[in-house]
Amino acid sequence: MYRAKADGTFTYVNQALARLLGYTVDELMTRNLTHDISVDPAVRSQRVATQTVLEGFEDRWRTKDGRILDIQLWGHAVPTEGGISFDASVVDVTEIKRQREELVSSALVLDQVVRQMPAMYWVTDRELRVVRCGGAAREIMGVSSDALVSRTVVELNDRAPGSTNPIAFYQRALAGEIAAFDTEFRNKQLTVIVSPHRASDGAILGTIGTALDVTQSRMLERRMVDAQRAEGLGVLAGGLAHDFNNLLVAIIGNADLALREIAQGTPGRGALETIRDTGLRAAELTTQLLTVAGRGPAGTTRVYPAAVVDEILRIIAPATPPTIQIEVDVPAALALRGDAAQLRQVMLNLIANARDALAGRPSGRISIAARTVAHDGRTHAEDIVSPQTGAYIEIAVADDGPGMSAEVRRHVFDPFFTTKEHGHGIGLAAVLGIVRAHGGGMRLVSSEGRGATFVILWPAAMNGTDRAPTPPPIEATRRTVLVIDDEDLVRDVVARMIEDLGYAAITARDGQSALELVATQPVDAVLVDMTMPRMSGTDVIAALRVKLPGIPVVLCSGAGASGRVGPADAYLPKPFRIEALERTLAKLLPS
Repeated sequence: MYRAKADGTFTYVNQALARLLGYTVDELMTRNLTHDISVDPAVRSQRVATQTVLEGFEDRWRTKDGRILDIQLWGHAVPTEGGISFDASVVDVTEIKRQREELVSSALVLDQVVRQMPAMYWVTDRELRVVRCGGAAREIMGVSSDALVSRTVVELNDRAPGSTNPIAFYQRALAGEIAAFDTEFRNKQLTVIVSPHRASDGAILGTIGTALDVTQSRMLERRMVDAQRAEGLGVLAGGLAHDFNNLLVAIIGNADLALREIAQGTPGRGALETIRDTGLRAAELTTQLLTVAGRGPAGTTRVYPAAVVDEILRIIAPATPPTIQIEVDVPAALALRGDAAQLRQVMLNLIANARDALAGRPSGRISIAARTVAHDGRTHAEDIVSPQTGAYIEIAVADDGPGMSAEVRRHVFDPFFTTKEHGHGIGLAAVLGIVRAHGGGMRLVSSEGRGATFVILWPAAMNGTDRAPTPPPIEATRRTVLVIDDEDLVRDVVARMIEDLGYAAITARDGQSALELVATQPVDAVLVDMTMPRMSGTDVIAALRVKLPGIPVVLCSGAGASGRVGPADAYLPKPFRIEALERTLAKLLPS
């Protein structure tokens, strides 16, 4: 405590004040409060001149050793013989203020951390009325934190019809439990935890709640599951296609050989042609199976989507109601790299799907747009397949139909899943497989009542024709071709096809025996199967390159290889016709 005149001269100080400032009482009495003690003398002089009562006036004082203290003054003016003086009590609030600032700083840091997660938190009283809120409230709830204060949990739950009713969980928290539940709000997946808010003595004052936006992680989980399912489908399709195509090689190959020996009009020729044609149709089914799994062959020619879209619209025009308005914005000069027939299949499925979504409605609109984009390789929240960094043609097909629920959206690309009365559900599954096989991307934006937009990112064509030159026909010479395949039927028919084309053929049932054979016999070219026990086709090719550098190698596969030959010089998908084998060998073994 102290008494001081208006000019700052002390007329009384007690021992506690002297100790606080680091002086003796006699030393402090020789100091001036305004000039020696107060850090902001102008502020003190103004307060003294204008106020006769001080209640918690905050000031900063300097101690004898130079430390700065935050203090509060409680006092009043006192008339004395020497004029007006002030009697005051001094409270050191330095530590209190420091702790308060730390608490505020910690709260701000907590708020920022929670916001970055992204998450929000709130505190309620026992009536479940929000008394404090922070974090990413605007991002999650669509309103600021202040707008949620004084609202009850019941009121806030009314803002999310159809979401999980949280009242029971809050009642459990008020009873001392920690409760957690998942809910959906504003198209966001939230994980909510509610716990009791306790006082220092353990009494429950209310609840503390946190909500974490897990939408992205749930999407990633679903995408991972979808990717695993797609991978499993690809493995299954590849295995089935490999075995089935090996049988088709024997069926189609033997039919081709027999037809080359039987003249037109000969009895039995028609039956052989039927066998061959049926085998070719079966081969088309395995190709579709590989396409659904994303392992079908992908072409590399220039394709102009504007022409494809125009063709598809003409095809579906008779089945399109006149009430549906179709808008097209696809520049004629845009070109992509791929297979024209497969692009037609993609566009036909997407446009027909949009048309069917508008069935039964009085009117509707379909928009088809395309543009060139440079993709940065980042994953979009709505991606079904995310492409790598590169230049793409983005094709978007949108309708203003009823849209899809989250459950339908999740399964819409599953084979044999359909919401239509008629259909097998292969269409969108095939679209996804074709896009994946071409190294593209796909995105679906849809929700109930908001229509649907399918976005395809297809690799853009570079300058030039992107067409492989067609080799001129070459007359076969008596060169030796080694056939490596673990299937007896395949080795036999392929060897006879090679012999029928005028070459010599030798065979090996696996990679090891093939390597032993080439060490003792001259070989001019090699046909090797992709999938074999012990040594795969690529392993065999690598070993052959060491023993016979530069030897032409043809890689054969019935499990789909997307047209990539890798270390080989050519690629023949099983089953192949004798004409395809003839063109391949003529290209690799010119006379």
